[in-house]
Amino acid sequence: MRKTDFPLLDKILGYFVTTSFFLMIGVVLLQVVARYALPWSPNWTEELARFSFIYLISVGAALSIKDEGYVRVNTFLDRLAPKAKARMEAVVLLFVLILMGTQFIFSIPLMEIVSLQKSPAMNLNMAFMYASMALMGLFTGLYALLELLKKLK
Repeated sequence: MRKTDFPLLDKILGYFVTTSFFLMIGVVLLQVVARYALPWSPNWTEELARFSFIYLISVGAALSIKDEGYVRVNTFLDRLAPKAKARMEAVVLLFVLILMGTQFIFSIPLMEIVSLQKSPAMNLNMAFMYASMALMGLFTGLYALLELLKKLK
């Protein structure tokens, strides 16, 4: 992992992604074992695995921007001159920043709308699930802004 201006945030997000991953794996493993070894299987495991996966992706997207680990087509970028390549990467980061800012802004009212709903199996407030969109917009936008500022220097 590359260093950024926010090492504590990097560490917290990294732990969150790791915890979400192991929680998802553990819950899916529990579901599989329960289906074949026990006479019953818990009905909340599928929902918890889904929620863990959503948060894993939402927070992991920010870390992929920081580490430049996102999927991109290099055949086009490799044909550009170094200055043009840097400008194109800056444009991509600008679009990511705009997209994530829009996602963050529009996810806040959405969280209020769904706050009256509960998840079926775990009875969690659905605003918790929709908060993953706000977190993705916030953290991915933050890291895109930091990377964009580095490219513009």
